[in-house]
Amino acid sequence: MSAALPHIPRKSLLPLAPGLALVAGVTALAFALRLLPGLHALSPVIVAILLGMALANLRAPSDAAQPGIAFAGKGLMRGAVALLGAQITLGDLGAFGIGGGVAILTAVALTLPASHAIGRRLGVAPDLSLLIATGSAVCGASAIAGANGVIRARVEVVSYAVATITLWGTLGLFAIPLAAGLLGLTPVQAGLWAGLSLHEVAQAVGAGFAGGETSGQAALAMKLGRVLMLAGVIAVLARSHGAVAKGPAGEKGPGVPGFLWVFIALVLLNSAGLLPLPLRETTALITPVLLSAALAGLGLTTRFDRLRSLGLAPLAQGGAAFGLIAALGLAAALWIG
Repeated sequence: MSAALPHIPRKSLLPLAPGLALVAGVTALAFALRLLPGLHALSPVIVAILLGMALANLRAPSDAAQPGIAFAGKGLMRGAVALLGAQITLGDLGAFGIGGGVAILTAVALTLPASHAIGRRLGVAPDLSLLIATGSAVCGASAIAGANGVIRARVEVVSYAVATITLWGTLGLFAIPLAAGLLGLTPVQAGLWAGLSLHEVAQAVGAGFAGGETSGQAALAMKLGRVLMLAGVIAVLARSHGAVAKGPAGEKGPGVPGFLWVFIALVLLNSAGLLPLPLRETTALITPVLLSAALAGLGLTTRFDRLRSLGLAPLAQGGAAFGLIAALGLAAALWIG
């Protein structure tokens, strides 16, 4: 009798429903607020993360909502970035030439060891210090997850590192566009600064596109260049720890993320003129919604009490790391742009 029952996939989408419904509500509200008088100039991606943070700290989402929120903060972000490839050509990515590559290498190569040294000087545990340094230099939570495949830190250490990175990156999401305006930076310079400085892809892209299409594409180019450094950083960490970068079950650790390959494929197709106009127009409409939903998910996971319970030294390290990479990013943006 039981053999006749339909097979139910173990990875059902049903557990994601409560969290995705919450994220959808926050995203819809973010877009709706722009219809109010005086608020039309606000970017929905910034409003979405503000609303998410407010909700998370006023009343934490239920446990049932956590899987969907996590999926939004990571999965939807990756999907949005992948679709952005349909709006970009190789000419856009290569517009910054050798200077862009030097800026990316410099930002990662200086920030990671300097941040780790600051953490150790502040008395932060070695594994936590290294995770914060890696997340700050490369690509936030994704870099922390990849590095932990080698470091194998405790769960609470990883959670604290992610919380620290999320907080400083979120502050930077608002601070960099504001500071760029005050400093009189061009849209390209503002985008370069965001892409070279902010931790998460969604944060960098959100800050970049808050300044317009040109700024957003510059931010994306620089940020994805930093993401491409992840595989090399993990390889160096594996060698320094005398281990092979493997996951808990022995599988290989993450290299270049899959969404980046999709992005590259779309860029190549678009550069060759093989993407039809209706497809490019559709992705241009969908992408801002996905980005807003991704940032709403990140906001809904930002809890300030997690930082307070584990002390201030790692938080200070994260702040110092962000200050360093932001300074390097600004100098590079002024040089390249």
